Amino acid sequence: MSHGTVISQPRPDEKGRDIQMSPYPVVVQPGMGLMQGQPGLVQCPPPNVVVPMGLPAGLAYLASLDEIKVHQILELAEVLIGWERNNKYDICNGADQKFMFAKEDTDCCTRQFCGVMRPFVMNVTDNNQQTLMTLHRPFRCQGSIFWCCCLQEMEIQSPPGVIQGKVKEIWTCCVPKYKVYDAQNHCVFTIVGDCCYCKCCTDVLFKVFEGDSENMEEGQIIKHWGGCRELFGGANDFSIKFPANMDLMKKVLLFGATFLIDFNYFEYRGNQ
Repeated sequence: MSHGTVISQPRPDEKGRDIQMSPYPVVVQPGMGLMQGQPGLVQCPPPNVVVPMGLPAGLAYLASLDEIKVHQILELAEVLIGWERNNKYDICNGADQKFMFAKEDTDCCTRQFCGVMRPFVMNVTDNNQQTLMTLHRPFRCQGSIFWCCCLQEMEIQSPPGVIQGKVKEIWTCCVPKYKVYDAQNHCVFTIVGDCCYCKCCTDVLFKVFEGDSENMEEGQIIKHWGGCRELFGGANDFSIKFPANMDLMKKVLLFGATFLIDFNYFEYRGNQ
């Protein structure tokens, strides 16, 4: 597999003069142009980025970001015949440049009979298909009179096999609420959604608060209205916003929490 082309810097123009360019290499995926903001054009992180002990080096690109965009890929088979497929997502920076890819790994029978309640493993890879993390959601019933005893949760592993944190749903009367825990079981985030999350033609906001309280807002998870793409194809788009200097591990945990929110509230429910 090709690993892209590294463009050396600086380079002369047509008159032999040096053009001032960024001191960091730009990796261009095969078949992609050089247009700014084009998916597949990814700038490498500065060389002084240090990845916390135990995390894959491929996560270093997250260290300088203040926004992650998650775009679910539209599956025509689901639109035409209602046959549930493994979900796939393009993970991009704020300029819609793809730097990671997420794919669900669930067997066919589980997808068709369990619908959105299904357990799954979500594999997250970089552009070179190197696995960076896995998200594990166990099976738990939804929508029963004992709903408070069947709260959803998900485990975040990075690299696969090494638990870095968990996301747990918290029972409330009307508003979606989650707690995000690190590997030492310390609460690092509290996520609170809108009272009415079944909105049409508008975005849905989930506020991210630091720690176990709801005093200091640290970021946002925004589910964007997708129009016909969402109505007929069930493909959802999210933005995750946070301070650029946020700890890399916290960014990883917040990114993972987005997928549990997607399945709990916005995934297509025709085959539930």
